[in-house]
Amino acid sequence: MKVIVINGAPRMETGNTQAILNPFLVGMRQEGTEVDVAMLGRMQIARCLGCFTCYAVTPGECVHDDDMPALIERVRKADMMILATPVYIDGMTSLAKTFVDRLVPFVDPHFVKDEIGLIHPLRWNFPGKMFLVSVCGYPGIYNFGPLLLHMERIARNFHSEFCGAVLRPAVFSILMGKKYPARVKEVMDALRTAGEELAKAGRVSRATLEAVSADICSSEDLMAMANAYWDKELQRAEDEPA
Repeated sequence: MKVIVINGAPRMETGNTQAILNPFLVGMRQEGTEVDVAMLGRMQIARCLGCFTCYAVTPGECVHDDDMPALIERVRKADMMILATPVYIDGMTSLAKTFVDRLVPFVDPHFVKDEIGLIHPLRWNFPGKMFLVSVCGYPGIYNFGPLLLHMERIARNFHSEFCGAVLRPAVFSILMGKKYPARVKEVMDALRTAGEELAKAGRVSRATLEAVSADICSSEDLMAMANAYWDKELQRAEDEPA
């Protein structure tokens, strides 16, 4: 199976999204999956202008001369597309959304009807499966609700199956390895297992998903750690000369 991973995290390899992705992709590769990782933060991808040039004037070809056409070719070769993004204000990052908007050349402008309503047919083959890997600073799975709904709708628009999501709330708690070594290890091991299961079965089991998102510490513990960190950063900024 060929998988393209779209990393929409602005901090790329140094971010919490990549910290969660690393063991997950190890699990996928261990099962023989061919993984192609695209770092959106290194690419020049202009925002969609809504001009519809790619619909009729130059069908399938955008007016922008940037990195997106080459990335589209990589997407076309994949069996599955994994979107990796932290939650920003209840949704995906602007990098990720700009990428999704620029996938419009995949669809033909005509309407067809499916079991839900009207939809555009595909111009080219799109990966048959979509998956989400996401992290959030807040504790609680409910914080991913808007993003999950958005992903379901995106998958429908591109005639793809949304086959689930690996979600890590309270992501900063994975930095508490010294205080909770066993709990952090359990989460990281579950991430690797999730990658293995997705590669083998096209799905991740409920038990593994729950292990990935399990609490490492209490909300009070997380709040104390986070507030202490930001107090230190604010003091540092105050102490530095202007």
